[in-house]
Amino acid sequence: MNKKYKLFFLIFCILTLTFLIIKIVTLPPSLPIAKLVEIPENKNAYQVAKILKEEGIIKSIKWFLFWTNQYNVQKKLKSGIYEFSGRTPLKKVIEKLVKGEIALVKITIPEGSTIYDIGDILQKAHLIKDKNEFIEYAKNNNLEGFLFPDTYYFPYNISIEGICHKMWKNFKNVFEQIYDEDINEKNWKEIKRIVTIASIVEKEACLLSERKMIAGIIYKRLKKNIPIASCSTVEYALGYRKKRLTNSDLRIKSPYNTYINRGLPPTPICNPGKDSLIAALNPTNTDYMFFLSKGDGTNHFSKTYLEHLSAIKLYLSNKTLSETNYSEN
Repeated sequence: MNKKYKLFFLIFCILTLTFLIIKIVTLPPSLPIAKLVEIPENKNAYQVAKILKEEGIIKSIKWFLFWTNQYNVQKKLKSGIYEFSGRTPLKKVIEKLVKGEIALVKITIPEGSTIYDIGDILQKAHLIKDKNEFIEYAKNNNLEGFLFPDTYYFPYNISIEGICHKMWKNFKNVFEQIYDEDINEKNWKEIKRIVTIASIVEKEACLLSERKMIAGIIYKRLKKNIPIASCSTVEYALGYRKKRLTNSDLRIKSPYNTYINRGLPPTPICNPGKDSLIAALNPTNTDYMFFLSKGDGTNHFSKTYLEHLSAIKLYLSNKTLSETNYSEN
């Protein structure tokens, strides 16, 4: 074998070996079952590659960074929950992330969200096109209060009906566990009453330790046929939150205004979480008849109207609210 053929053979061997090494290094791992991988928002290419490596989707972080750099897509990798199965070639992995071929959308509904809040969240997540369609559907089906606040994973093509059904089913499962009874037509009126009270508790109490106390006060005022006088119900009637309500706010003509109407509002005013539902089911019996927000996330509790008036002067020094609104008459 002359030198020319030896050189050719050497080059061939080197190229073949290089090809085999690249093939081995870039050969995608094999997943025994389909896997969902979440890519959080605001992650750079390296952080994305690290997640994919830890999840067994890619073999090499360096090769991922090399090819995303070659394709000039390192800043085009989209967040979301992706599904991978079998062996997914590195090029296909990158394509999925660039195109945003998401399997599921993760959303979180905070405790105390109204159907209006939920509509905003769903629209921003591109799960629905028009939040007003969701709000209309929720209203028509009396779902305020029964769309359980939680973290959900929804596919992009899910319907409004499908979203609401999943959230209602979650509420049903949680509520039946703490109520120790199945939801049915016979107890539905009582359940709606409990959830409505829980929704007021959710909006009025930031501290867990205060929720059962506030629930107890609400039940006591209902029993004595005294207006609940909850600012949160007035805010629901207004359609927005205010730091302090004015006297004209408290006179708004609405069935949700519990300053001028006795009893509970016609529907829950938000979707309460588990702790508020528990509080509504297990109210604490105290001597208190009044509660007043201090403005710092806590409430002041009073036994008598005179004590309550003193609290108003102490915590509402700007006299925004009229003292007569707290009367038991």
